[in-house]
Amino acid sequence: MSQAPITPITLHGGAGELAGWEVLPPAGVATLGTVVLVPGFTGSKEDFEALLPLLAAAGYRAVAYDQRGQWQSEGPEDISGYTMPDFVGDLHSVVDQVSSDAPIHLIGHSFGGYVARVAVIERPARFRSFTLLASGPSSVEDINFPPPAMVAQVVEAGGQEAIWQQMATALAGAGLPAAKLEFLHNRIVQTKKANILGILKTMEEPPVKDLAELRDAGVPILVAYGDTGDLWPPSVHEAFAAQLNARTVVFHGVGHLPNEEVPEQVSADLVDFWKEQA
Repeated sequence: MSQAPITPITLHGGAGELAGWEVLPPAGVATLGTVVLVPGFTGSKEDFEALLPLLAAAGYRAVAYDQRGQWQSEGPEDISGYTMPDFVGDLHSVVDQVSSDAPIHLIGHSFGGYVARVAVIERPARFRSFTLLASGPSSVEDINFPPPAMVAQVVEAGGQEAIWQQMATALAGAGLPAAKLEFLHNRIVQTKKANILGILKTMEEPPVKDLAELRDAGVPILVAYGDTGDLWPPSVHEAFAAQLNARTVVFHGVGHLPNEEVPEQVSADLVDFWKEQA
């Protein structure tokens, strides 16, 4: 069976239009629900390019979007427009636009998981399940990432290109095709500087201070992560999942982007998790 095509869509957030992608289940496949995927810091909907068609083939309408100020989405020019309530408000708006009444399955990758967990606490009835994909407790401890304030100083001085130079160094041995590197470069340069600085400011504090709020929201949670080179060690993810009474899935030999490295496995594990909630 050929994969269903990715269709660009326009969504609306609190600061303008949000660029999105949608993939519908192919003809003859029953629609089992809707999934919304939220990208992380310096990311975009393209991070889910391989995953979206797989989820659709399994019977799920799959939607991903660029957060405000990311890549092709509109956003304010000032850092004050990139607070956690701003990002969470956009997510609530997206959920209401793609599914006005039925609860949806929510996936947040990395910083996208920070935004998503706050949304789940605020409106748990809107979500059938919540998956934290390579998204640990916080960016301030137990993480292989420089202090956000330090990264912000680099961005203030050198702009988006400074972030790209750091990324390019990290990607040097990854063997990525030239076209992929060109896309990643263009994406970071066209992501608004205020978005990058705003997210870094937001990451200076844990997104949820009391994990009991998330645990007790009543939404089934999956903590899914790679055990080789993710930003958080496996032990941190394991402890996090235990605090949330969450199910876990481990992608062996995989780093911070399981959605790109092993999309077939990610899709299969997500579908298994969702079937448990049916």
